[in-house]
Amino acid sequence: MKRAIAIAASGGELWGALKEDEQVVELRATRGGSASRVGEIWLARIVGLRPELPAALVDIGLARPALLSAEDVAPKSRFKILREGETVVIEIAKDARADKAAGVTMRLSRSLAPPANGKPPQRLDEPAPAVAALIAPWLDPAPDAIAVDDRAIYADLRNWLRARHPALVAGLVAANEALYESSGIADAVEQALASRLALPGGGFLLVEPTALGVAVDVDSGTARSAVAVNLEAARAVARQIRLRNLSGPMIVGFVGMKGKGERARVLATLAKALARHVPDCQVLGWTRLGHVELVRKRKAPSLAESIAAARH
Repeated sequence: MKRAIAIAASGGELWGALKEDEQVVELRATRGGSASRVGEIWLARIVGLRPELPAALVDIGLARPALLSAEDVAPKSRFKILREGETVVIEIAKDARADKAAGVTMRLSRSLAPPANGKPPQRLDEPAPAVAALIAPWLDPAPDAIAVDDRAIYADLRNWLRARHPALVAGLVAANEALYESSGIADAVEQALASRLALPGGGFLLVEPTALGVAVDVDSGTARSAVAVNLEAARAVARQIRLRNLSGPMIVGFVGMKGKGERARVLATLAKALARHVPDCQVLGWTRLGHVELVRKRKAPSLAESIAAARH
């Protein structure tokens, strides 16, 4: 499978697309300095302990203290002896949201020593360009190619790759055309933001994020076979969860079928597709009302939320 990254500057926004065999499978967007802070390493101070969670609150210079879960303390046994006022070196693992604090971990992705006279909060690593934060999650495994359609962004990314991922520099190219349209980003964005998604066999999906979770309804449309449209929908659901970066509780209402064998076949197809596209998404099974329940831990905003933030 060929993996490639396309980076497009369009309308003041910076777009990143991960492509597998020429198909856009993931999208990310940012504007100016609003890129993800995941991966930043900080000298932080513990400002509160929450043994009931269990977790610690750490100051990394944000309006709200970040959350350091006991599971992310290294070593885990150290959590019991943490004290308020103590300094720790952490890495941001989850961005802050309007309703939740940033998540941090002491399990660093790379080694950095704290300064001799450092005063927290203090960032220890060198700030990366916004484009680096945009594509960082897609660099392992290494992509076969990275194309950028903006010369200044290309230069920033080339310098960053030379310092952090020198093996990827050879695959970096400056595109001579606007990638937002030509690389399929525009079409993928339209698809990812649509509430109604047509399926090739005549059916379609209705995707509706709600306060309680994401609801997905499968409509048979002009399809003649319930099983056929459900199998097609099962694969599409997995792709859409990945493309839209959906998380939290999700429920899928498939078209009614006859017998446990058909339901088992659809569930197996869904599980296989999820294992490829979003392996961290759990299938909880059929409900008593005949829906399929899924759950995925939230690690980052959905694509729709990211776009809204970039355009704010």
